[in-house]
Amino acid sequence: MKHFILLVYILIFSTGFASLAGLGVLAVRLSHPFVKRMLLVQSLFIANLALVAIYYYTMQVVELVGTSSSIDFTFGIIATILSIALYGSLVFLLSLHSFRTANKSLYKTALALCLTTIAIQIVHLLSALLGSPGLVQSSLWQVATYLIIALAMGALGLLLIKSRTSNDHPSLQILFKGIGLCCLLFVPMGAIEYVLEVFSLYAYQPLSLEYLLYLGINITILLAAVQVLAKQPKSGAAFGELSLETAKRFLLTAREQEMASLIAQGLTNKEIAFRLGISEATVRTHIYNLFQKVGVQSRIELLNVLHQ
Repeated sequence: MKHFILLVYILIFSTGFASLAGLGVLAVRLSHPFVKRMLLVQSLFIANLALVAIYYYTMQVVELVGTSSSIDFTFGIIATILSIALYGSLVFLLSLHSFRTANKSLYKTALALCLTTIAIQIVHLLSALLGSPGLVQSSLWQVATYLIIALAMGALGLLLIKSRTSNDHPSLQILFKGIGLCCLLFVPMGAIEYVLEVFSLYAYQPLSLEYLLYLGINITILLAAVQVLAKQPKSGAAFGELSLETAKRFLLTAREQEMASLIAQGLTNKEIAFRLGISEATVRTHIYNLFQKVGVQSRIELLNVLHQ
């Protein structure tokens, strides 16, 4: 059993650090505030997981020499502080303008639940520091805590899914949908684990069923990173290379021809700017000039005219 738990931790850690690298790539390629803030959330997820792994290893050592309540107290304090920081990062994530405007009622619900979760964690911290854990150890308090956390994750998941738009980059759509679904699945998975713990039927502590959802988030981020790094989307192959005769007919400069080729590959303005090492404003200027010369008003119309 111990070897199995260790193996799962290694798997989650490896995908967790890989997903951090993936978020770094997404942040550079897309320059989207959601991705940048997810870097903070993901880092705190890994920190929480690392703390549990260190605690598990420490307790295996302590069992050989005798138990120590001070270890539980110390790790409990650190875990609570990290939990407060994690939900604080989720509040920071929720403060994005796109979330505030996508669904105002759902946004307010998710924000209120995350803030309530932070308040609960602060009560846990103060109870431990003041040596009066009576309230937080009651079954009613524990059930209420689980319900609020589950509702917070569920509301966050729904908000992520509903915030997707057709104008979003495919990688962002993968992130919103994948992470949103994982947050929604947190609710039933957490309920199953809670019931098993109550009846002492869960034998995989400190490994949590909820960590499987964290693994799902890691995989989602990696898939989004692969999507953003795809060099040859299907659109490029469909339209082929811009002919020299067409370029001469519309008096296209070398840079404008390059723009047309990158547009045919399905790249966004941000991705074109990153590929060419120029600003996004410069890309918009080149595309505007390209539209004017060809006499079109959209990218699809541009490609159809240039490749007909």
